[in-house]
Amino acid sequence: MKMVKSLLLVSAAGLVAASGAQAADLPVKAKPVEYVKVCSLYGAGFYYLPGTDICMKIGGYVRYQVNAWAGNDISFGPLRGVSGNDTRVSEDTISQRVRALLSMDTRQQTAYGTLRTYMIMGYTHDTTNSTLGPSVATGSNIYVNRGFIQIAGFTLGKATSFFDFVSTAAVAYNAGFVATSDTGDAGQIVGAYTAQFGNGFSGTIGIEQSRRNPTVWTGAAAPGTVAAFGTAGIAGAFTTNQGGLVNAGASWLPDVVGNLRVDQAWGAAQLAGALHNVNAGYYGAGFNTLSGHPGDQWGWAISGGLRLNAPMIGPGDYFQMAINYAEGAIRYTSFSGCAQGPLCERFSGNTFGWGQSEDAVFWGTAAAPGTFDLTTSFSVFASFEHFWTPALRTSLYGSYFEASHSANGNASVCGAMKVSMGLAAAMPCNSDYQVWTVGSRSQWNVTKDLYVGLDVIYNKLQSASLNNDQPFFTAAAPVANRPAGVYQTGDQDQVSVTWRVHRDILP
Repeated sequence: MKMVKSLLLVSAAGLVAASGAQAADLPVKAKPVEYVKVCSLYGAGFYYLPGTDICMKIGGYVRYQVNAWAGNDISFGPLRGVSGNDTRVSEDTISQRVRALLSMDTRQQTAYGTLRTYMIMGYTHDTTNSTLGPSVATGSNIYVNRGFIQIAGFTLGKATSFFDFVSTAAVAYNAGFVATSDTGDAGQIVGAYTAQFGNGFSGTIGIEQSRRNPTVWTGAAAPGTVAAFGTAGIAGAFTTNQGGLVNAGASWLPDVVGNLRVDQAWGAAQLAGALHNVNAGYYGAGFNTLSGHPGDQWGWAISGGLRLNAPMIGPGDYFQMAINYAEGAIRYTSFSGCAQGPLCERFSGNTFGWGQSEDAVFWGTAAAPGTFDLTTSFSVFASFEHFWTPALRTSLYGSYFEASHSANGNASVCGAMKVSMGLAAAMPCNSDYQVWTVGSRSQWNVTKDLYVGLDVIYNKLQSASLNNDQPFFTAAAPVANRPAGVYQTGDQDQVSVTWRVHRDILP
């Protein structure tokens, strides 16, 4: 019996030892996996970054579009640069664009309110300027068009300008062809503070990167008395700023921008203003620091905007408009289109339309200063968007833009134009011009995130005038791909069409 008990005890001890050895051989139990959690505090698409209280949303889009008769500048249209020459070597009939954007939005609660950072990186490739050859990737670039921090009412970085109100891209694929202050995809570098007054009322004050257009020097002496100026002949009107030489000083002050705004159920309204420093380089072209320069001036701009929701017509329908006026700050009335550069032009046969879009013109020397005259500009934009069904919408939009000069400014621009082209000083000339635009875009949302649409736009340039739009210049030989013959100024127009396919990824 004692022997049996001893065997049982030995067996039990062995089992315990074996059991302990097996337990020691088992792997250590893994810690629970920290799954990404949904952050519903800021809307759909946000997730907590693991191990933090930061919520992030990744989004973006991919877009393909085909443009017809837009010139060689899909962004700004057929009235700018060599597009206006309207020849087989200067203007693409059909062009394409591919654009892909990636956005990142982060939010975090702090003792000072929500801390937000936002960034958009993009890639765009346009097929324009195809005459440069297939090996040249024109229009292809990578960029960041948004990158800002927001906290406690401050917005710091690259964002939407606080002068802007209407969104042209919301209703038009050809947004750059219309006249409005909207900076659109380009955005602005801003440093601003927004105060919330309650009931949808707010006010913003801050500084923004300067919306500079060139200042133009039109000669060393009184207009019309210079023996030679710039590029002689009509060829200059096809390729350069014919009414003077671009002569801008470096930007040394940002623009000051402010607004008062209200957002409520019926829509929104805004009043905005801007102060803009206008300066020049030295008198003359390529002159040095001993040549002197005119004193700086302050340009300014004001804007009024209105948005009215129209659910009584259809769910989602709305009307928006903005009116802008500026002196010496032309890109506050039109950020794109004809105001994008110093010269707007368009040819048709032996007639051509033209207009300058500078902040100011000046003439003279240090010893005999002339005048420094700010250019006046005005624009109005309006649109209406109607939803036929939740998936099908149509917008109708239009704009009007004008640029005008004082008597001295007109004499300066016209004098430089006539001297450069060898025209009689007494020839009638009016450097003021206008641009009309009307368009319509229809869009079908195939799914919530995929749409297909068509945009048709008409641009009309009411040209600045030489010789009251009568024949005034004879080109003895072909110049800038235009034939020899008699030329005259006259109004120009153009129809452009855009077809687009667009896929959003968490907008």
